[in-house]
Amino acid sequence: MTKSNSQHVIIRKPFGWIQMCFLCLLLMASISQATAQYVRAQGTQIVDETGAPIYFRGMNLGNWLLWEGYLMMGDFEYRTHTQFFNGVKDAFGGDLGQAMEFEHQWRLNYLNEQAIVDLKNLGFNSVRVPFHYNLFWDYGSYSTTNRGFQYLDRVVNWCRTHGLYVLLDMHAAPGYQNPGDHCDNNDSDASQPRSSVGFWDGDNVNIASQVWRHIANYYKNEPVIWGYDLINEPVPQPGREYELLPSLITMRNAIREVDNNHIIVAEGSWWGSDMQKLDWEDAQVQSQSGVNSRWDNNLVYQTHHYSDDVSLLNGRKALTDRLNVPLMLGEYGENTNAKLREMTDWCINNNVAYFPWSFKKMYHDRCLWTIHPNNAYNAVRDYIKYGGTPPANAYNDMISFCQNNIGNGASGFTFHQGFYDAVAYTGPSGGGSGGGAPIGQTIWLRGNNGQYVSSENGQSGMMCNRSSVGGWEQFEVVGLSDGKIALKGSNNRYVSNEGGTSAMMCDRPNVQGWESFTWESQGANTVALKGFNNQYVSSEDGQSPLMCNRSSIGGWEVFTWGTGSGSRTSASGVEESLSFSVFPNPASEQITITWPGEGNAVFRLLDVSGRAVMERELQVSQSTWALPDHLEAGVYFVMLKAGGVEHKHKLIIE
Repeated sequence: MTKSNSQHVIIRKPFGWIQMCFLCLLLMASISQATAQYVRAQGTQIVDETGAPIYFRGMNLGNWLLWEGYLMMGDFEYRTHTQFFNGVKDAFGGDLGQAMEFEHQWRLNYLNEQAIVDLKNLGFNSVRVPFHYNLFWDYGSYSTTNRGFQYLDRVVNWCRTHGLYVLLDMHAAPGYQNPGDHCDNNDSDASQPRSSVGFWDGDNVNIASQVWRHIANYYKNEPVIWGYDLINEPVPQPGREYELLPSLITMRNAIREVDNNHIIVAEGSWWGSDMQKLDWEDAQVQSQSGVNSRWDNNLVYQTHHYSDDVSLLNGRKALTDRLNVPLMLGEYGENTNAKLREMTDWCINNNVAYFPWSFKKMYHDRCLWTIHPNNAYNAVRDYIKYGGTPPANAYNDMISFCQNNIGNGASGFTFHQGFYDAVAYTGPSGGGSGGGAPIGQTIWLRGNNGQYVSSENGQSGMMCNRSSVGGWEQFEVVGLSDGKIALKGSNNRYVSNEGGTSAMMCDRPNVQGWESFTWESQGANTVALKGFNNQYVSSEDGQSPLMCNRSSIGGWEVFTWGTGSGSRTSASGVEESLSFSVFPNPASEQITITWPGEGNAVFRLLDVSGRAVMERELQVSQSTWALPDHLEAGVYFVMLKAGGVEHKHKLIIE
């Protein structure tokens, strides 16, 4: 009997070499099949379930599961999650239960499904979820707990529905992994002394490992999650920097006991900027840590960068390239839009996944959306900051604030177009390779409106408004010598982008410049198509013919592709059989909604940022309303929800 890694192998009778080869082939096939179900690292690239490169254009979900003082208070004073929690408790007259309920309501409402829909429509395909380890650890029993899954399950399910991936990030680790308030370091202060860091002391690394093992065991078969970000921005105590890599390996080993499907993500030392401490080929790392070889076969290294000097990223990329490990930029932001655009472009041109900080903030404007707190919230904030008498009715007011003011779709949000423009995906400046295209296959393309692209048999501009797949909705993917592709319709003609100046047509007998496209995989059988004019194809939401004139990728520029009939069960929460009409369109003073359903329905009018500017309840099959006087001319979206399903139409207001 041979014993290895606690697994017992009983050798009864030697196989013949043919049987052994067959067994090995079966084992390799089963491993390959299991691996192919998940996003994984492959060389210096991250690839999707099909093996095609996937470029994560992500967004941090900061201040959701872990409060940061500057985002809750509107200042830059040192204040941790726990310190803010205690301030809220004092404002509630010292009632711990009420403070815990406020924390819970915040977590239920700050991130909602509309936020995920908005991020998807803006072109993002992943979210990084910062969380506090104490959501999964109970010091009373000194064991793991399931308390945090009620929140993580929500974002995982929403991202599955709307086609995004999730990266889990332990932002606050036991014992504090850095001296910042954003890791809930209650032993630190504004001077951020490194002596306050205790993660590498006592039992803290072991606790973090148990938490990760618990999370990994729960999500081991979940393909929506693409990775585990072990600890955020580690800053070891002076002289102990080389303890970082062994501690990461300890956490990795705990995960691998239960989960071999997901990527391990490791951040550099010194707030994520010092990648040398993770370089197993470095002589000093080898001598100080004892690590001298690759420590996982499904590994991504992560850096953070808040400096103005973008060129500093080049050395970090060179290091990870040498180690044959993908690099991602897990955080950047708090800078001018021009500088953010420079960092975003660096990531795009170097095939580096990027996640700006952060999707939403209170008071501050370096984000996609700013929440403007009401008077009741500001009264509690002022009490926490200055003291005095607790505000009257503080608990009820703060619960109401959570339930009505902080979720996407609530009134009082400001969308920052400049920030979005600075972090939006615009494609590589040198063009992409079109890798991962299903060359030789006949496919269909479906827009994010749930409708299929039709060639219109080459007789008119192509449309994305067909509910099913027939001959006109199928295209052969033709590989070109330069790595790009062409699309051939069932009429034996090629799709042309028409230079981006008019509606796309499927009527060209051969391929020249306008008939050439770069296939940019967005993961999970989704794609963006970039034309010869360096612009992206847009579905126009099915309201007008396809155009190839978009400089960046948003919701209308991403298409799901597949083969066969294209029939499916709706996974988007949008009932495709639910139809309704909006007229007139364009509108200027009023609109009429007609729908065939029974019972009540809710109508909402959203601007392009996802902010609700009008909301009504339909109790009859046809209703007419005057449009608000303050609406500016432009593109809006009419959302109709009935019976738990939702449908959308684009509306032009003149």
